[in-house]
Amino acid sequence: MKPRPAELLKDLLTQERKARIEQVLERRTRFITVVLDNLYHPHNMSAVVRSCEAFGIQDIHAIEDENTFDPSRGIAVGAERWISVHRHPGAERCTAWLKSRGYTLLAADPPDKAERTRGKRAFLLEEVPLDEGPVALVLGKELDGLDPKLRNLCDATVSIPMTGFTESLNVSVTAAICLYEFRKKLDAMGRAIWGLSAEEKSALRDEWYVKSVKHGPKVLKQLETR
Repeated sequence: MKPRPAELLKDLLTQERKARIEQVLERRTRFITVVLDNLYHPHNMSAVVRSCEAFGIQDIHAIEDENTFDPSRGIAVGAERWISVHRHPGAERCTAWLKSRGYTLLAADPPDKAERTRGKRAFLLEEVPLDEGPVALVLGKELDGLDPKLRNLCDATVSIPMTGFTESLNVSVTAAICLYEFRKKLDAMGRAIWGLSAEEKSALRDEWYVKSVKHGPKVLKQLETR
């Protein structure tokens, strides 16, 4: 059997680096994911990427029928290297893909708009029942917010309680607050529910080992041909 990349590259990483990779893998999850609807500002894209990576969220789903998801590496500070971005040509394809895998789609809306959404459950952030299954947090574009068509494709709405004159938050701030709250809920539920499978960990370990070695793809190719 052909050796896996992590096995071939293990002697090129320090013990500290390998330990850090294992530590991060143990906290990674696909139980929560984030959907971004045609964001156009690289700063916001990058800020969401950083929040996802920091809170252990492995996947971002980017709807790109209007804008290409292209975060600024300078702002993301390398966080984009450690997460998986799934690109979708439209809202229908994205939501269908997630629903087929058991995700409940939560449309992030300001409190007043969430309460007026007909036919959907409206949760305050602290009320979201993660014990019901995996969740996709759906975030709208800057200024315009969620596209009505995309909101209709979601299963429920979620809002962050606010007490000032401001009616809504920046999309990247909304993502960070929601993911922080979700992370606390996940940790209270236990890793058996939200943790990665052994196969998923192995695949990410291979990917991260390659990215942790200078000129990793080239070095790996050389080792594989020996």
